[in-house]
Amino acid sequence: MKKLFIGIIVSLMLLSGCKSENEQPKTLRLTTTTSVNDSGLLEYLRPYILEEANINLEIVSLGSGAALEAGKRGDADVLLVHSPAAEKTFVDEGYGIKRSTFMYNFFVIVGPSGDPVQIKDLSAADAFKKIESAKSPFISRGDKSGTHSKEKAIWKLAGLDAEVVSADTSFYVSAGSGMGATLTMASEKQAYTLTDLATFLSMKDKLSLKVIVSESPDLKNDYSIIVINPDKVANVDVETAKAFERWMLSEKALKLIAEYGKETYGETLFFTE
Repeated sequence: MKKLFIGIIVSLMLLSGCKSENEQPKTLRLTTTTSVNDSGLLEYLRPYILEEANINLEIVSLGSGAALEAGKRGDADVLLVHSPAAEKTFVDEGYGIKRSTFMYNFFVIVGPSGDPVQIKDLSAADAFKKIESAKSPFISRGDKSGTHSKEKAIWKLAGLDAEVVSADTSFYVSAGSGMGATLTMASEKQAYTLTDLATFLSMKDKLSLKVIVSESPDLKNDYSIIVINPDKVANVDVETAKAFERWMLSEKALKLIAEYGKETYGETLFFTE
């Protein structure tokens, strides 16, 4: 009888192990920015997330403003965005459980290789001032994204009203599109634009643009994960979202992120805190 009992326990343990190994991946609705998506980072991380966290990503790519609105509507379980002021408001209003800033890169100003306005080595604000003064073509994302928010902040630092500047169609074009499409338009029109470095490096071989301003201290670009608060928003898979957050903040994930881009582009596309 004792042997039979032990045999049953062992069999149950083996069956339990098989069930765990064959457990179907959880599907996570992740809404992220076009800059993260266009850089290829998530596709690079996807197999690791599936293997180690048993999570399959269902990715929607939007500007940070639209991503935050998607979170409010319950169209996402977790966000990966880069618009700090808007993110803080989102969490303060109860839509997000918390904001975990875990990686960063830098915005850069790119433009024609000849740099017609001669903005190289200037601060971002001084560069914008010269572009506006010369009425040199400038393409804005114009989509309420994190990049668009940063652009408006730089116009303010330059002592200019972003709304007045954007109304001046003699040089300013609002693309109303993601980073990749905005860069393509800037290349075609030989115009200046503000972009995150990661997306630019991932596309640079297809563009007739180069980095003109990159060392300005006001160009740091922080990225954060926000798990949607199920007490405020319905139909949120908060447990899977938290599991994703834990994995993304793990030492293994941060190391992978810090290495991304070195082999292909010769430099890392994102830095980790």
